[in-house]
Amino acid sequence: MIINELPPNFEQIKAAFPKADGPGILFAFDGSIYNPSGIVVPPALIAHEEVHLNRQRDGGPTKWWDQYLTDSEFRYHEELLAHTAEFKMQRSFNDRNFGARLLTATALRLVAPLYNYQPPRTLQQAMKDLRREIQNV
Repeated sequence: MIINELPPNFEQIKAAFPKADGPGILFAFDGSIYNPSGIVVPPALIAHEEVHLNRQRDGGPTKWWDQYLTDSEFRYHEELLAHTAEFKMQRSFNDRNFGARLLTATALRLVAPLYNYQPPRTLQQAMKDLRREIQNV
């Protein structure tokens, strides 16, 4: 379900990620995708958010978000899984050039300043990690 509102924990999110109120940013919380900007959500982004929703099911959304907001390693791993799903939803098996451009674009989003990784991740590391995940899944 997509809800055009802020998620219930938005104040905590905003405190950890000052750019979280930017246009087009989505949030997964307790079975719903929160879409405060009201954008049209393409299937690739739904796949991305569904990874987060599935990962929240084990310990619950509050526990997942608490760790996501405070643990940069956890956050990177969760985003790596979600960005891999997003990539796979968009990938074309017949066009290697498109695949290479898509991989770079996905890696750039994975290391975007929005995620506030400490230490920051590099584009090269993100591409390596995405390639590994894409082949493992």
